[in-house]
Order: sequence, then structure tokens, then C-alpha cells
Amino acid sequence: MKLDCVRIIEAGYAFTESEQAWLADLLEPFEPLSQGLGIVGTIWDFDGPDPGPRVWAARGASPDLVRAYQERSSYLSREHLPVLRRIMTPRRGGACWSSKFRALFPEEVARRAGAAFVGTGAGDSLGVLFAEPGTPTVTVNLPFPERREVPPRTMQQLVRVTAHLTTALRLRARLQRAAADAAEVEAVLEPGGRVRDATGAAEPAAARASLTEAVRAVERARGRLRRTDPEEALAIWRALFDGRWSIIERTESDGKRFLLARRNAPGFRDPKALAPGERDVLVYAVRGLSNKYIGYLLGVATSTVATRLATGLHKLGLPTRREAIALLGGDPPSPAAAGPLARA
Repeated sequence: MKLDCVRIIEAGYAFTESEQAWLADLLEPFEPLSQGLGIVGTIWDFDGPDPGPRVWAARGASPDLVRAYQERSSYLSREHLPVLRRIMTPRRGGACWSSKFRALFPEEVARRAGAAFVGTGAGDSLGVLFAEPGTPTVTVNLPFPERREVPPRTMQQLVRVTAHLTTALRLRARLQRAAADAAEVEAVLEPGGRVRDATGAAEPAAARASLTEAVRAVERARGRLRRTDPEEALAIWRALFDGRWSIIERTESDGKRFLLARRNAPGFRDPKALAPGERDVLVYAVRGLSNKYIGYLLGVATSTVATRLATGLHKLGLPTRREAIALLGGDPPSPAAAGPLARA
């Protein structure tokens, strides 16, 4: 059950215009987790006129199994949307068993939702979820004949991968908007880390040095380290660098490779005059995410998250996260819903 986590990340950052094609490509690197029943992916939209699943992709799954996922999703979206939205909209990312997901619904609802899978061979599913405000929710479902133990190391890798996929999803949304153009590229670097061009926040010498280090980390993670030590590869390729940039690969028509530093900070709104880093930490914190996972998302150390959280709360005149929830409109997940993220 050895995942190539870097391959999953690369698939997330690949800008394929078709959502269905992008989702289908994203499923492939999850195959080492497959139990012979295939993989089913879904893109959900909870903000449109018809909330619920809108894009499906499958890899190696039978038509009956895909239909079972579709029937369950349609039923819950139609009959129990408020609960489904609370669980599925951007509060966290990570991996969780469907049986834990069903436990959040009334018993009769869970029974009806599970009835769609009778005869499909699937007894439970390991689901990977990632999302963020302003973007769709994406799920990758791996059906299992029965629930079984997945190595803790694999679960922790999935948690970290969802930090990258959340960041990739936000960048994808930015690129799909008309306003996303070359102006959002603040630096162009060679694979070795040499800066070819820099502008804006990337222009100062300190920023250039930081980006050079970031590109070298990305290239090292993409090398043999992804096979020899996938956890180290995940650790050195952060979801964001300096809380601002995503590093994206580009290949020119002549075959030359470059790496682009694209602006991709979360950009949440805040009720007071907080510094951007304080604002982003606070918004993630009131969604129930741990300091460690927020560090994954923002590409900063856990100690930096703690400092920004403390200063942000102080500026708001709030003693704890709990008081911040009411002010910022947060809705932290229950422990059952959060899965491993609550402990990440």
C-alpha cells in the first residue's frame, strides 16, 4: 500500500480545462489503495441552484458500484442537504471511512443511504475529501469489501496530501476565472533554482532566495526521494511557500522546463485589520483545523501558526478559538467527522 504522494500532488496541480478529465486523472495515482473494486471521484457544488454532485469519474469501478454512489449522493442531497452541506463543505480535508460519515446521520437515513450498495461487493469506503471556501468540494472514494485497518502512516500521508490538493483546487479556481492571467505569475525559475524573472513581492533578494530554495525542494521531492522516502518528499514540498506562492511546472514547446511561482494565498476576508497571515490562520483555525495542518496549508512552521493565531486573537480581543468561532462564523467539525485531521 505504498503511495506515490508526489504523483497525486502533480495530478492535482495539472491544469486540465475539463473538470471530468482532471478528476479522472486525479484518481489514477490512488490505485495502490484500491482493493479491486476501483475508485470513484466526485466534484460537488453546494452553492449553485442545484446543490449536490455535478461531476463524476471512475477508474476500474463497475457500473453498479458507480450507480450506488450516485444514488446515495442524490438521495442525501435531495432529502438531507443541510446535514450533507455541513459535513462536506470546506471545514477540513483528510481521509475518513464512509461508516463514520453515515454515523452523522439519523439511523434510518444511514440505512437508506447504505441500501444502494447491496450487491455491489462494497462493505465500506475510504473517502478522501478536500475543499475550501469559494471552490467545489472534491471526494475520492475507495470502496473496500469490508472495513479494514489502513496503516497510520498511510492515513497521515493522505492528510498531508489533502493540504496540497486544497491549495491546488484554489489555484485551479483562480486560473479558471477571467482575471487569472500572467500577472499572477510573480517569478519564473529554472529547475536548478535560478530566477529568470521576478516581479512584485518576488522581486526583493530575500524573496528570490526563498523561491530558489522552494524550487530546489520541489525538484528534490519529484526525484527519487518520492520513492525512497515519501514522507520526506511530502515534508519538503509544502502546499504554499511563504504563505503566498504555489510552485507550478511549465514546459515550453521546445521542451524546456520552467517553474512558475503563482500567487495563491487563501485571501479570506476578516472583520478587523488583521495582517494577512493572521487572518488566514484564524479562518482555518475556526474551521477546526489543527495548527500542524494549518502549517501544511500555508507552508509555514507550526510555531509560526501559533504565533499568528495568538496575535490575531489578541487584536480581535478574543481569548480563545471558541470566541473567534462566533465572530468569524466558523463551524468546527465534530471529532467523528474530522477523522485523522483532528489529530494531525
